[in-house]
Amino acid sequence: MATISAGQLMTYAEQQALAAVFLKTQSPAAGTVYGHLLTNATSGSVDNTWTLVSSGTVYGASGYTPQSVAQNTPTVASPSVISNSATVTWGPTSSSPGTTVNWVAVGSTSTPGTANFIAALLLGTPRTPVSGDSLQAAATTGLTCQV
Repeated sequence: MATISAGQLMTYAEQQALAAVFLKTQSPAAGTVYGHLLTNATSGSVDNTWTLVSSGTVYGASGYTPQSVAQNTPTVASPSVISNSATVTWGPTSSSPGTTVNWVAVGSTSTPGTANFIAALLLGTPRTPVSGDSLQAAATTGLTCQV
């Protein structure tokens, strides 16, 4: 298992990026990506070879749904960084499963079982939501990924 660090692209996304940059294939059309909350442990529990978001342990509180994540343009710097362009809010939840959310999995669809796993972003502070809670990722700094 190749564990990952915060804000790293998954193997699926790396392969897509290389194929597009080296003109092997046409890059996917612009579209929406979704943030899925994962309860995997913060260290050694997310494998960069996972191809679907459902490979991780997806948070299961009532009232929780994956949210669309609008992105800024990647920076010109090296390493290049991309981040969310607007605040993302999950919830409020209507149950308290007692599990801690540690990761946001960026996926290609809102359905974990069909969402290609693009990137895994470690939360700065793990959260254990209770009924009525919402989780937010601030614009520009909440969800960042670099290559």
